[in-house]
Amino acid sequence: MKCVPATNDRVRGLDSIRFFCALWVFFGHGAAPKLLNPFAGGSSANHALRGLYGNIWSGPAAVIVFFVISGFCIHFPFAGSCERPRLKEFYTRRFLRLLLPLVFAIPLSGLVGVRLALFHETILWSLLAELIYYVCYPVLRTTQLRLGSWRGIMIASFIAALAVAGTDYTAGNYPSYGPCLNWILGLPCWILGCILAESARTVSIRHVSAISIWIWRAAVLTMAWICSALRFHTPIGYPWTLNLFAFLVAGWLYHEIQFRQRVAPSRFFEWAGQWSYSLYLLHPAAGNLFAMLFPSQPSDTIRWVSMILFVFASSYLFYLCVERPGHLIARKAALRFRPIHYAAPTMDAVQ
Repeated sequence: MKCVPATNDRVRGLDSIRFFCALWVFFGHGAAPKLLNPFAGGSSANHALRGLYGNIWSGPAAVIVFFVISGFCIHFPFAGSCERPRLKEFYTRRFLRLLLPLVFAIPLSGLVGVRLALFHETILWSLLAELIYYVCYPVLRTTQLRLGSWRGIMIASFIAALAVAGTDYTAGNYPSYGPCLNWILGLPCWILGCILAESARTVSIRHVSAISIWIWRAAVLTMAWICSALRFHTPIGYPWTLNLFAFLVAGWLYHEIQFRQRVAPSRFFEWAGQWSYSLYLLHPAAGNLFAMLFPSQPSDTIRWVSMILFVFASSYLFYLCVERPGHLIARKAALRFRPIHYAAPTMDAVQ
């Protein structure tokens, strides 16, 4: 591998995608807008429309997008170079950034009746997987440098994921294998993000048209719908489909990154993406709190709009009070382990 200095170029558009993924998880947990079904109840058309609409909000598919983006963000500062993370700085930064908001979110959720079992059978399972990926990354990075590519690591991780899925081939949900194995199932998705980071660093910029990017987006949404439909209407569960879905996600994100080299993303959605982690953590608790404070509304539409705005406002307030200060604490704590005059790559540009 040719060793070149790592850089900290900002990747535009990822924050917007994070926001939409957090929103998809939120909607997938029962907050989706109500379906206006014009067909008679019990009719075939009614069932078909409900099935079509109900499988749109696939939260597990959105989590897979999160995994790919996470792998991308962690590896991007080092991609295309021979740099390796400085362990104390890297672990301090990553762990504090992830865990400080969690320390506040768990008790706050408990106060309003939302039980967030620590890293198991709740939205927190994916955060445990993230923590394990952070622990593993320096070893994966060293192995990748020795092998010269991610190919062997990717193949091994995919085989391991299939082995995990095979321990309970009837499982429908993605995190069905407990805290000790769920992260192995998702590892190929995370490593795909690392491979994507290499491509983003080393492949020349190509023109991606608006039509092309919308085709990619439509393909990802369609495949997410198919994965959901298979999960709930066939014996084929998420453990067998979402890792394959991740390959499509990686291709889509590659084209999104190329597209955003030429077309700037929406400032609003980029801003919203900055507090998407708070939305992901807090939406169950904020939704419960809204139901407690406002048990009735003049209409379903007003209630839904009010609930959405309340959850957004609560999540943003959590971001201002907890997550953003946590970022500053993590950054300052990590800098204490950086040698003077050492220009280490950082994750500020992408995450």
